[in-house]
Amino acid sequence: MTVSILGRITPENVHSDPFPYILTTEALDPAYYEELAAHYPDFSGHPGASKNNVSISMSGLHAFSNEIPLHPIWKEFMAFHYSSEFLQQVVSCFGNLVRESFPELETKLGKKLEELTVIPQHIEGDADITVHIPFRINTPVREASRVRCRHVDSPRKLFNGLLYFRAPEDNSTGGDLEVCRWKEGRRFNDVFVNDEWAEVDDIIPYRGNTFVMFLNTPDSVHGVTKRMPTPHFWRYIAFTAEFKEPVYDLDALQDNSTPWALTLGNFSEK
Repeated sequence: MTVSILGRITPENVHSDPFPYILTTEALDPAYYEELAAHYPDFSGHPGASKNNVSISMSGLHAFSNEIPLHPIWKEFMAFHYSSEFLQQVVSCFGNLVRESFPELETKLGKKLEELTVIPQHIEGDADITVHIPFRINTPVREASRVRCRHVDSPRKLFNGLLYFRAPEDNSTGGDLEVCRWKEGRRFNDVFVNDEWAEVDDIIPYRGNTFVMFLNTPDSVHGVTKRMPTPHFWRYIAFTAEFKEPVYDLDALQDNSTPWALTLGNFSEK
């Protein structure tokens, strides 16, 4: 059985403001989700697991090796989501919004979005996009904190998705996703955004089987709320796709003073 995290998406799940994103609180069939969640990798033996609220990840490619034994259900799940078929599903959902956000992208690439080739990150080969689908956890919290402040993602990324695997016994508070909008123009400190530069437009609670995927634009400001002390791991899978070169130049977009600067292929020459 091939199951896609986009298989239940309808037009009502696709948002364009304050930036393009998909949101569903029932991404997968509940029984299938519960089986995945029951076999989520155990990070308790990781050497960083005792640190306060830090992010630890493991490549989804481990589903195809014996180095870290994973339940067979993960091999099927990862095989599909690393595939070009899944990328085509993303394009079906996001394609028009990608073209609106980056009207020169297909010209720069020399092909349509539907023609993009894909390869898993860290695998040798040549493709337009590399896909990375890591298992991730944030460690238990002794001191209330945010694992990362508000930010935009690397300008190389086309999209970023998060599928939450909150444990049933997890009664912690915090760790919810902030969807933000700029207050007065764009201001960046590298990819980071000071709290006073953007305001929260929506908060997506950290709940099991919730999936959010956003197109990575200079307006896609997001963050995670402060987590309160808890012995529980914050669990999720990320779905990211990256080009070889940045799509836009953050420096050229400060204070909203210029149009978006599409730089794919010549970023080093700016």
